Amino acid sequence: MTHVPNTTALDLSQELLSRYAGPCPRYTSYPTADRFAPLGDAAPWRALADIRSLSLYVHIPFCHSLCYFCACNKVITHQYGLASSYLEQLLREMHWYRDRVARVPVTQLHLGGGTPTYVSDGDLRRLIEGLGETFDLRAGDDVEYSIEADPRTLEIDTLDTLRELGFNRLSLGIQDFNLEVQRSINRICSPEQVAQLTSAARERGFGSISYDLIYGLPRQDVASLQRTLDRVLELAPDRIALYHYAHLPHRFKAQRLIDSDLIPAPAEKIAMQLAAVSRLTKAGYEFLGMDHFALPGDELARASREGRLARNFQGYTLMPADALVGLGASAVSYSRDGYWQNLHRLKEYALAVTERGTATCRGWLLDGDDRLRQWVIGELMCRLRLDKDEAARRAGAPFETYFSAELARLQPMFDDGLLRQDDRYLKITGPGRWFVRNAAAAFDRYLHGSETEARYSRVL
Repeated sequence: MTHVPNTTALDLSQELLSRYAGPCPRYTSYPTADRFAPLGDAAPWRALADIRSLSLYVHIPFCHSLCYFCACNKVITHQYGLASSYLEQLLREMHWYRDRVARVPVTQLHLGGGTPTYVSDGDLRRLIEGLGETFDLRAGDDVEYSIEADPRTLEIDTLDTLRELGFNRLSLGIQDFNLEVQRSINRICSPEQVAQLTSAARERGFGSISYDLIYGLPRQDVASLQRTLDRVLELAPDRIALYHYAHLPHRFKAQRLIDSDLIPAPAEKIAMQLAAVSRLTKAGYEFLGMDHFALPGDELARASREGRLARNFQGYTLMPADALVGLGASAVSYSRDGYWQNLHRLKEYALAVTERGTATCRGWLLDGDDRLRQWVIGELMCRLRLDKDEAARRAGAPFETYFSAELARLQPMFDDGLLRQDDRYLKITGPGRWFVRNAAAAFDRYLHGSETEARYSRVL
């Protein structure tokens, strides 16, 4: 792959950013999950019988306190019995897959939430042991076992447990270090807590430590975000995810607790993004595209340079697999034949698993055009270029003919220098990395001609 150099903030203008900043899917799947519908007699999980590698996702929805910005599927409780009971349902759901999935290596395991480290160390052990009874878990450097953690509640002893269980990647939810911002979102966490955990994780051999940050939060401005980045850079995490806060109080009840008047104006958000990307890239982080950054020596950065990145429901990954099994409330699974998703609500999930062993409620069966567009979008988002000859071979028609409408939609991006093409390749330029979602969206046949864009987060 020809490496696309990192762009700096100087390559862009507020006017350009404003034109492409509207709502757009993130394409952790294609079609996107909002398109899923009841499956009827379709059973895309049947393809699990002949896979060669597997990814696992486990959703643990519990949290000790409510973060006002959060749009995740979560349950706020101090009644640990709910988590213990939920674990029993997870073990039941695993058993449903026992005769349906080939015994193949698990190359990637991710625990998300909620707060996965909400559960006790003993229950973490029980969870991983249960997974090992159904799936082929293999610890080592050639697999990626990751977990999301809240630094406010993560204990050092739990880091020891996680390493013993094979976890080698840790993601810490930082969001912002400014105390006023933290108070406005009900998530107070000191830099000292994060520094202690980061140091302890490195001492215990976690190969990659990632920080999640958010811009566009209430009471944020460019200066306060810069101060947060200064503290982050002192700690030098291997990876940084810098997300745009999508304020959608009509959809997410928790966000109604945020004073909308305190949300930065769109121009201020764009200024924050410009300043943050400039600061991070000057500090040596590589901008991988979307909202992800990594130090040059991190495996994710190397995978990006070598064209080995892949994408699934957890975002960018360097451990692609033939299928993904998602366990727990709202979790999504994938095979070559399509997607299937579990019920969202905890009680409904538990009842379904008790009665029929699975909580699948909806999904999508892929057709030939879906698979083609899934591949095209993956190439653009992960390799930043599209081989038009290969696309034509897969389509069974000339590229310019099959994708004539899509090329017309992309013309403004060509005019603005965000895309270029030659006889063989359509390529995303350095500045175009900011707008990879926009390029991908041009190939989404379900997006255009409908009034659904507002359901997605904004690009910037």
